[in-house]
Amino acid sequence: MRLRKSYLFLSALAILAFSSCKQEDPNLIVRTNLPMEGAQEVPAKNTAANGSIDVSYNTSTKTLSYTVRWNSLTGNIVGFHIHGVATKGFNAGIIQNFSGYSTAQTGTFSGTFFVDGVVVKEEDLLRGAYYINIHTPTNPGGEIRAQILLQ
Repeated sequence: MRLRKSYLFLSALAILAFSSCKQEDPNLIVRTNLPMEGAQEVPAKNTAANGSIDVSYNTSTKTLSYTVRWNSLTGNIVGFHIHGVATKGFNAGIIQNFSGYSTAQTGTFSGTFFVDGVVVKEEDLLRGAYYINIHTPTNPGGEIRAQILLQ
């Protein structure tokens, strides 16, 4: 009888432990610390500036969330955008201007981006055809860049 009570107690404890574990969302794709660097610019830039981006894409809500970190830029930011459609090694036009960010040489900025299926297509996002670019007076075409890679 004592063994049975112990078994029931341990079974209940195991069920409670597993049910309280955080469930992974199958609709969420997360990538962290994607590098932002001058080498990704086209043409490549020789700069000490660098940074990283964290992205998460929810396939059910079609929303991309991002956090961009940068430091050691050659000057204050004069442009900060998402560009597309272009994979690594290619340039593309601006599809979203950011606003409300710090223009300082070091900073962090977070936001969201809606994949509408018309201007921004999910298949392009998933194949890495969008990138984030930071522009400075010294590098008006872009000083550091990070490709948004979800795969």
